[in-house]
Amino acid sequence: MKKYRLLTPGPTQVPEKALLAMAKQVTHHRTPEFEALYHAVTQGLKEIFQTSGDILLLAGSGTAAMEASVTNFLSPGEKALVLASGKFSERWRDICSVYKIEPILYEVPWGERFNPAEVSHYLMQYPDIKAVFGTLCETSTGVGHDIKGIARMIAETDALFIVDGISAVGAVECRMDRWGIDILAVGAQKALMGLPGLAILGISEKAWQKSEKTKRQAFYFDLSKYRDCGRQSTTPFTPPKSLMESLALNVDALLKEGIENVWIRTANLAAAFRAGLQRISVRLTTPYPSDAMTAAYIPEEVDAKRFMKILENRFGIKFAGGQGIFKGKIFRMAHFGIIDECDILGILAAIEMTLKMLGCKVTLGSAVAAAESVLMEGDVEQGNQAKNSLCP
Repeated sequence: MKKYRLLTPGPTQVPEKALLAMAKQVTHHRTPEFEALYHAVTQGLKEIFQTSGDILLLAGSGTAAMEASVTNFLSPGEKALVLASGKFSERWRDICSVYKIEPILYEVPWGERFNPAEVSHYLMQYPDIKAVFGTLCETSTGVGHDIKGIARMIAETDALFIVDGISAVGAVECRMDRWGIDILAVGAQKALMGLPGLAILGISEKAWQKSEKTKRQAFYFDLSKYRDCGRQSTTPFTPPKSLMESLALNVDALLKEGIENVWIRTANLAAAFRAGLQRISVRLTTPYPSDAMTAAYIPEEVDAKRFMKILENRFGIKFAGGQGIFKGKIFRMAHFGIIDECDILGILAAIEMTLKMLGCKVTLGSAVAAAESVLMEGDVEQGNQAKNSLCP
């Protein structure tokens, strides 16, 4: 029986313990047991988000967190700067338009990165901008944006910085408070390794102050209700308790490893995978890749559908394909969650074999060897650090 390997940048593979937690009988949510669960999950997520602000849990996907970030903090007629660089960052524009918030677009070509100085220019040109919408990892292109640098520009204004961290928080460095992110939207089914259906928001005091002056367009997603209930370790509406119980195990595992160690591990896997691809001349879609994932071009001489089909049917590997202008041209793979070194090496071997079957000139084992070298270099560095820590 073939093993199914879900390698898309969300949803991702769920750890076995978290899956087994979903098999437990459902219990009621208006209980001390649930209050303890809610408190533990939100406190753990504060460490992962790197914030002392409120953490809210909503039933819904990451897009629910995005929509709530718009409807609770911006009034109809207000302006917002949308940093658009791909399919998912463009969603900020679409949500704003539905709620009659005027999106000012700063667009860059797919695969490119925003210039923080240009963000500052837009804010000076439009001093009535109330919020800036950014994306930590644009999963349609694989770009990791300079959120820290952009935040420095926004900090000089009264505008909120609202960030889609859905596919990267829990995998790559993101320091909400230190960097100056006011609202951070995340989905449980990405680097947090949960099941789809749980949206998470980190919210600063500055954002709450703006919310009090906002004509909120929400009932179910009125975040003031979630804030007030959350401070009593409960929710205003029926929560997806089973999803929270499952997520709690993943949050605990990430904290036991240490979130900064998780960032390092993810970066090492990303570097190894990319080194392997480059050894067999598979090009990345961007010079600014996020360590959460890799997006790469399928060689032009290869039938993209056959490439994806062989990987899935023979090796059980499920990549995500391209979207928009990248449709039929690229594949996308996550490096987060329970993906490990053996996965990286095996996936590269499968890619080599698939390309060889499709007529590409590939030296079998070369991509794997390149990845092994990167992983070994990481071992040497960690070993030297360990030795130095033992020296007087």
